[in-house]
This record gives sequence, C-alpha cells and structure tokens, in this order.
Amino acid sequence: MKSVLFGVLLAIFGLTASAHEMRPAIASMTLNDQGLLAVELVVNLEAWLADIDPSFADTDDSSNAAQYDSLRARPPSLLATKVEVRGKEFTRVLQIRSGGKEIAMKMSGVVVLPVEDGSLPRDTKLSFGGKLPSGAKTLSYAVDASLPNTAVRLFLPGTAPQVQFVKTGQTSDELSLDRNITRAFSTVIFEYIELGFTHILPKGLDHIIFILGLTLISKRFTDLLIQVTAFTLAHSVTLALGLYGVVSIAPSIVEPLIAASIIYIAVENIWHQKVHVSRALIVFLFGLLHGLGFSGVLTELGLPEQDFVLGLLSFNVGVEIGQLAVITLAYLIVGFWTIHKPWYQNRIARPASGLIGVIGVYWLIERLAG
Repeated sequence: MKSVLFGVLLAIFGLTASAHEMRPAIASMTLNDQGLLAVELVVNLEAWLADIDPSFADTDDSSNAAQYDSLRARPPSLLATKVEVRGKEFTRVLQIRSGGKEIAMKMSGVVVLPVEDGSLPRDTKLSFGGKLPSGAKTLSYAVDASLPNTAVRLFLPGTAPQVQFVKTGQTSDELSLDRNITRAFSTVIFEYIELGFTHILPKGLDHIIFILGLTLISKRFTDLLIQVTAFTLAHSVTLALGLYGVVSIAPSIVEPLIAASIIYIAVENIWHQKVHVSRALIVFLFGLLHGLGFSGVLTELGLPEQDFVLGLLSFNVGVEIGQLAVITLAYLIVGFWTIHKPWYQNRIARPASGLIGVIGVYWLIERLAG
C-alpha cells in the first residue's frame, strides 16, 4: 500500500513539471438588432497550431510538445502573424448553424492576450463576423474536435447571456434568439456541478494535494470532518465574494499563497502526529485563498445574472463532490488499511508529507518566478 501512495504522489509531481495546462476556451457571440453576429473566441492558439489533441490535460503529454513550446516562446506579434496566415483554415473550424444552415463567418481580428506569468498558457482572442439568415429563431455552436471544451455565451440586446458548456467534438443545444426564453434549472445545475467537479478532478492538482495533506494525520473521521467543513465554508465565502466583485486579488498573489498553504500543511504533518484544535482555524484561512482560486474559473466563463445563485451553488456542490472523491480514494487505497498501524506515521504520513512539501515548494518557486 505504501508503494501505491508514493506512486500516486510521484505521478502528480510529474504533472506539475509542466504549467501548460489545457484550459477550456470561451466563445462569446453577440447578436445585434440587424441580425449581425459577432464572435470572440478566446483560446490557446499555440495548442491548436501545434495540433495538440484537446483531450490531453497538459500539452507536455503530446508528441507535439516541442512545437507547442516553440510557439509559446514567440512574441505576440509573430504569433498573431502566424494565426493570420492560417486564418481561412481556422474560419472553417468555426461552425455556427441556424435553421440547419451553416453561417459564413469571416475572421476580423487577432489579439494575443497578455499573461502575467510566462510559465502559464497564453490565450489569443480571435474575432469573427457573419450574418444570420432572415427569420432565424435559434442557432447552435459546434466545438471542432481540434479545439478544447468551450464555454459558449450568447448575448442578445437587453437580456442576460445564455451560457452552455460544450465538450470537444459536440454541438450546443439550440440557443434561442427569443429574449424571453430561459434555460431549465436542471440543465444549469448539472452543467455547473460538472464544471466544479472537473475543476478538482482532474484539473485541480493544487487543491488535490492540499486535501491529501489534510487526510494524512487525521486518524479520526471527526478531525477530518472538522477540517473539510472549515475549508468548505471558507472557500464558499470567497468564491461568492470573488464572483460578486467584493474581493479581487490578482492570481499572481493568490496562486503563490495557495502553494504556501500546501507547504504549511506538509510541515505540520511532519512535526505533529495528530490534529490540533488550531488546525481548523488555519485550514479555514487557507480555504479563503482556495476560494479565490475557484472564483477565477467562473469569472472567466461569465456566470449569467439569471443563473448566478443557482450556478454558484451548483459549482460549489461539484467542488465538494470532487473533494470527497479525493478523500474517499485516499482512504480506500491507503488510509483504511494503514492509518491505525503503529508504523503509519514514520512510514507513510511523514514521507508522503515530505513529498507534498517538495511539490508545494516547487509550485511556490515557479509561481513567484513568473
């Protein structure tokens, strides 16, 4: 069992070696009263140009990783030029239909967006324009198999946006052009639960590591329950405050602090054999940081006003299900069999905590270095 735990942690450590995460794209469609459709697609263009399969969680998992790294190193002006050269090719990838007919779209602009941290993926905003056929009542957006999962947003004059999360190779439900139509509650709930869950598994490696750290010296279920509850309450607060715009802290500050929280938990696990009362307070404070990290996801995707509360709660439920899945898996693989053994602390908890601490230090240096 000990080797299984170390295998899992080493695999996670291997994933941290690349910051080239394959993130969802965002497609924002705006329709005016004259039937003109404008589309802004924010996507990792280097991954598309390098023909990286969007099913990969990290570009380094692809055999085309070197080509991606070469494109990522290019200055924005040179990357934009390369995109413009292949503009017609990319326009064919954009598939928007209305009434069973494909809408002809023309690329009108390329902007490589600035990124604070050079080790993070870089997004490019592509602008397109087209015209809907007369009498169109709905439209659909298809995500090409060469592009990642996409948050599709439709903005109509005088109404809140319609948002759908569309997976690679699939097509959105029909998006109504009737401003009075709203989506079913069940659709919103399931979409945002899935989004919250996938933000933990498999994409939230830093959150996974933090939760694993909490489990290592929590020999009593009550201790773990108190910590997870404190963590949940805290990140729920800052998740809501971040989305409402009450609290806004730059990722360049939040992300290193999240790495520091992982280091702290690892060090405490090494020095203590059981959970102290003060740990719940510490975990609560760290949960506030992690909540700000969660809020960035929904802020980027743009949670519609009419779905705000329901989407927020559903996303949070998805996050909790993801966290419980991590805890359950840890206990089934290791904890259930070994946590009450006399040798558990020296053979499992301390070495595993040390490895978690090393991962935290790696992240901290990487995020501070930018």
